[in-house]
Amino acid sequence: MSDEEGEPEELESLPERDQSPSELRRLQEQVREFRRVFNDQARSRNTAHGGDAFGGDKVTGDKYIYMAKGKDSWQLYPVPPERLDDIRLRFAGTASKETLIHRLDNEPVAVLQGLPGTGRTTTALAALAHRCRELRMIRSTEPPIRLDKGKLSPGHGYLYNVSGQSWAKRLTEGDVLGCWDTLKELDARMVIVVGPDSDKSEVSELVTDHQRPDPRDVLARQLSQRLAGVPHDLTEILGRIPEAPTSPRDAKDLAVRLASALRSGGSVEDVCTDRPDPWRHEARAVLHQEDDQSDLGRRAFVIAGAVLNEQPTVQVCRAAYDLAGRLFEVEKQKEDAKLGMLPFAAMLDDWLQHAREQLSPIVQDLDRRLSFRAKFAPAVLDALWLDYVVAHQTLLDWLSQLARDNDPLVRLKAAQTVGRFAAYDFDFVYEHCIAGWVASRREALHMAAAWALEAVIAECPQRHDRVAGLLRMWLQQARPEGIARQSTAVRLLGTLLGEQAAGQAMEALRSIARRHPHVLKLAVRDTVVELCASGSTRVVLSHLRGWARSEPRELGGLVAACLTKIAQLTNGERPRILALHEEDPVLVRELWCQVLLSRYCGQDPWNALRDWAKDGIRFDALRDDLYAEPGLRPRMRFYGLL
Repeated sequence: MSDEEGEPEELESLPERDQSPSELRRLQEQVREFRRVFNDQARSRNTAHGGDAFGGDKVTGDKYIYMAKGKDSWQLYPVPPERLDDIRLRFAGTASKETLIHRLDNEPVAVLQGLPGTGRTTTALAALAHRCRELRMIRSTEPPIRLDKGKLSPGHGYLYNVSGQSWAKRLTEGDVLGCWDTLKELDARMVIVVGPDSDKSEVSELVTDHQRPDPRDVLARQLSQRLAGVPHDLTEILGRIPEAPTSPRDAKDLAVRLASALRSGGSVEDVCTDRPDPWRHEARAVLHQEDDQSDLGRRAFVIAGAVLNEQPTVQVCRAAYDLAGRLFEVEKQKEDAKLGMLPFAAMLDDWLQHAREQLSPIVQDLDRRLSFRAKFAPAVLDALWLDYVVAHQTLLDWLSQLARDNDPLVRLKAAQTVGRFAAYDFDFVYEHCIAGWVASRREALHMAAAWALEAVIAECPQRHDRVAGLLRMWLQQARPEGIARQSTAVRLLGTLLGEQAAGQAMEALRSIARRHPHVLKLAVRDTVVELCASGSTRVVLSHLRGWARSEPRELGGLVAACLTKIAQLTNGERPRILALHEEDPVLVRELWCQVLLSRYCGQDPWNALRDWAKDGIRFDALRDDLYAEPGLRPRMRFYGLL
């Protein structure tokens, strides 16, 4: 067994711990910015498509971690008004919808089976909207027989997407019809959406096979309604679109952008030039290397450039060299496979022109940072995973090697790529990559696992409950041999999952800190700081005040360490904690006093205050609050804070 397997008792700390404090802060700020940009871009894609980027539906309402046992697992959310309007005004009719309407006229429950991304959710909502004025989306992992019947309302329509859930692999009458009587009594209706892998033999009479609407019909219907009141020739517009949409979602997205452009004086050609699909086609052409099919070195270079986009050329070339060798092991049985020289120096300019890099002012090759067009790099990664199935394990092994890099930005880029792949195929990627990171003794891999899972829920919100379930399981493993999983859980609490429920995240961190006050102290501290940096400053400081009050022996030193790092977080030039002091002076004053008066304080919190003074940061109000505490005056004089 290698040192990466099993559940070791001791952990290998992050390689960047050896950096100077200022360099470490710089790296951490860069990581936060890269994460923010990645998550914002994922949200933008999900919003633009009316759902997640990989076939799921947009999740509305607050998200929770569900860490405590007995937490209500049934969540009901209203369908957004804009989506209801879209369905009622612009839905392109299908035979599936008509069949569903007929079933719902006679029965309170129907099942729709079909592939994701084919408009099945919209079809189900359209059928429900034909009968019900109020529509709700159900989110749970349990069959309808366990549904809290008190959550159902008279006359409402409910959509429950159960694709991929274990109980839905084989549909039974007891599960599917579990709330039939309640729905009948309330004159409410429910459509259960399942994937093509569900065995429907026991309930075949309830199942409608989804038939995807013609994307061209969807485009025409969407355009006609969105251009109402504007003079237009629909036939002429459709004739100027060089490439027909490939899915209902693609058709809707194209219609939205076309209508917006035409209303503001733009042209059909401008919109079509910037369509998402051409990026995917171009990425496929580059990956297939039509000019030189057999040169794996060039293919490896563009893949490495997509993963490490905006990173120095030397890092990309080093990663590409490793990948090229791995790909050769996959392809060497082919007669024409060869491992050509990586494009560098004079070849580099030619290759980057082929990939159409956004070139910056002239720089030395070793200093250059690769920066592909905004949509090109993700298109390469999507095409890579969808088209190059034979190399999936090789790609994950290569990314795992990058996740061990000393540079946290390289590790982050590798982890986000793994998360992007996991949004397509979660079980495979988790089993063959992320699970190994979680079981490692390296904290760097625990952090990479957390970043990868954060990328999953950013790219695919429907995976939120799955990731939350992993977090809950790791938090409950209190045995010493579960320390690696606990370490990963700590890091995961500092990502989107914890940000969405900062109070619960802080409670979980306190529990871990008490169980592992030495091994995971720095990890807990870093996560507390990340939660604060994400915008949950008030929640974090409130919990830290509680930690300092109730359990100083276990947590006193940790609270001091957290406060020191939080004092270094800025919003612009001003420390975040000073901005909060203006809003809630009692909270900030009490926390500082508790820390500075504690026997576990040490010098670091005092040095943080002294650094403010050296940097010219004014904190007169907080200084006066601290001076009002008699026990602090001698130390304030000692540190020159008066």
